[in-house]
Amino acid sequence: MNVLTGLSWPQLRLKADMHRLRRSSWLVLALLVASGLLLVAIQPYAAGYGHFRRTILSELLMQWKDPTWQHGALLPFIVGFLLWRRRSQVSQLPEASSRWGFLFIVLALLLYFAGFRANSFYCGYLAVMLLLAGGSLWLEGAPRSRVRLFAWLMLGFMWPLPFLEEGIGYQMRLLMVKTTGFVLNAMGVDSLVSGTALQSMPSIEFGRNAGDLFSVGIAAPCSGMRSLFALLVVGALFSYFRQRVMWRRLALFSLILPIAIVANMVRILVLIFSAMAFGQHWAIGDADKEVSVFHEFTGIVVFLVALLLLQFASWLFDHFGGGPGFKHSRTVSRQVVAPVS
Repeated sequence: MNVLTGLSWPQLRLKADMHRLRRSSWLVLALLVASGLLLVAIQPYAAGYGHFRRTILSELLMQWKDPTWQHGALLPFIVGFLLWRRRSQVSQLPEASSRWGFLFIVLALLLYFAGFRANSFYCGYLAVMLLLAGGSLWLEGAPRSRVRLFAWLMLGFMWPLPFLEEGIGYQMRLLMVKTTGFVLNAMGVDSLVSGTALQSMPSIEFGRNAGDLFSVGIAAPCSGMRSLFALLVVGALFSYFRQRVMWRRLALFSLILPIAIVANMVRILVLIFSAMAFGQHWAIGDADKEVSVFHEFTGIVVFLVALLLLQFASWLFDHFGGGPGFKHSRTVSRQVVAPVS
């Protein structure tokens, strides 16, 4: 036993081994961080539709200027908050290393190289996600990585995916026109659907031509795609914090798409009824495609309606499922009868 420390020699060796392991873990972490910065911010990766290769970071900064993807700039801060919130829980778990982490890192590097050769930023995005997952598994093991799983999944919303916007954006526009036209006709407001445009029917009795009351062209920003991706982030956070049972979280999150469609339809209806009441120029804009201030302001309606519908759906889960899913502790009382002497 060491007189100065009061520890036995096996305990001292164990303490020294833990100290060396901690130092080696910090060294590996520093190497992984440096490698990540090199792959993301320094190494030119792909050209996309341009004429020269850009880094993944420069591509992100360029895409985040687009209103459809500008929510991605907030995700690093949101993920940082989620990790900070779980710091005490992570510190209580055992620190271990998983071999799966090393396999994830190798797979991430191979995918990164494949994306570099194929000139595809999407492969680079997935490679960075796998690299982060592999680094967490390798350095700290599965128990701690499992606690950080939701933060890692939330980071996936950071990456811009323009092919989704191009692929389903037009279908969303057609869906919005048809559903809004159906609702207007059901409410007694005769409307005419022409492609992705919606306008009022002509009326011989009142001497009105087609589109005199309202004429709305459902352009790409009004299709709901722009708000859908941001609502996915809001819906994921709302489901995570509002519910505590996994199946309820997944069920609530799965409602984001229909909720986004309904919320965007409410916005279009607000624009149409405002155009009928106050005029096309005030409610929507002029013929030069310059939208009005009111038109821009109604973008808030989408998020307000979506949050109300999410809260209502969460209330239904709580009402018919017995609360938000918190684990309730049971108190067991015992009656002790003292023997009579």
